[in-house]
Parts: sequence; C-alpha cells; structure tokens
Amino acid sequence: MSTVETIKRMLKAKGVSLTKLASLTGLHRMALARAERPGQDVKASTVAAIAEALGVPVCELFERTGHERGRAKPAKR
Repeated sequence: MSTVETIKRMLKAKGVSLTKLASLTGLHRMALARAERPGQDVKASTVAAIAEALGVPVCELFERTGHERGRAKPAKR
C-alpha cells in the first residue's frame, strides 16, 4: 500500500474530511487534495503534519516493503 493510500484509508477510518484535516494541520485543502492523488510526491513536512493531526507516528503512513518487514526473498543465483 502506498503512502497516499494509507493516508486515505486512515482519514476514512477516523472520519476526517479534507476540510477537517486542513483545519487540523494548517495546510490548504487543495495541497492536501494533491497529496491524496496517486503518483504524487508528498512533502515530508506534509506527511508529518498529517500524522500529527491523525495522532499516529509518521512511520505508519509510509509504505513498507517485504524487505523492511524482514520478509524479502533472497535473490536467485
């Protein structure tokens, strides 16, 4: 799951709209809407503000690969 997908999922789960998130973060609603679009690069400061507004650690918003989870398959030789 991408960072954008994780953010969208958390917003929905917590019942937080973009307007409410803008109010909580002090960021413009349109900047947050751009951050929700797939394929967009989201500034670290934006992710940090979103995490703080949602009351979660920043690391929870980032995609984790199999390698980061310790489940990477060894390369074939």
